[in-house]
Amino acid sequence: MPFLFLGLFIIFLSVISLYRKRHDRRQNEVEENFWARESEANHVRRKDISELPYITIPFDSFSIGSFPDDALSELETELTAFGDKKMLNLAGKTNTDLKLLYGPANLTALTEYDNNYVEMLKLLNQYADRLIELNHIDAAVPVLEFAISTGSDFTSHYMTLAVYYRSHQMPDKLVWLKTQAEALPTLMRNSIVKKLTEFSEAE
Repeated sequence: MPFLFLGLFIIFLSVISLYRKRHDRRQNEVEENFWARESEANHVRRKDISELPYITIPFDSFSIGSFPDDALSELETELTAFGDKKMLNLAGKTNTDLKLLYGPANLTALTEYDNNYVEMLKLLNQYADRLIELNHIDAAVPVLEFAISTGSDFTSHYMTLAVYYRSHQMPDKLVWLKTQAEALPTLMRNSIVKKLTEFSEAE
């Protein structure tokens, strides 16, 4: 009997060793692939980025200056400052991806443009929230729609609009919301799609 347990123990150790070697081999392959791509990316020549899909805020569709509120006015001032900034939504792309696509010489500028977009998105969220707090939901709708059209993955943006669209009997807009969510390249995609699906099924 002791020999049986010893044999089983040896087999167990052998299996563990085999899985560990496989894991180590796969990990090494992942690291090798990463460094190979990184090396390739660092040798890509600068590409023209002037025609990329830069994001422009549609101020004409917003109710800028329409409501007397100090907090709202401050947010509007901050928001209009983004009118002169270049913005790109580069979610889902790593630095290596960006260097492969546009060359390492453009990485600093692209990172800045992506950061501008993220800051603008946060500001849009605050702006829409304040409009809703002041009971100006109709004015908040175009703000949220613009945010989503640029690739926002704020769950609140989608759910606020979903409630609005249902209350105003706009089924086509609900379909649009889900389509936008399904196209997100971020980790929030599945969560948002699930919430929208559950919301639709609860009708």
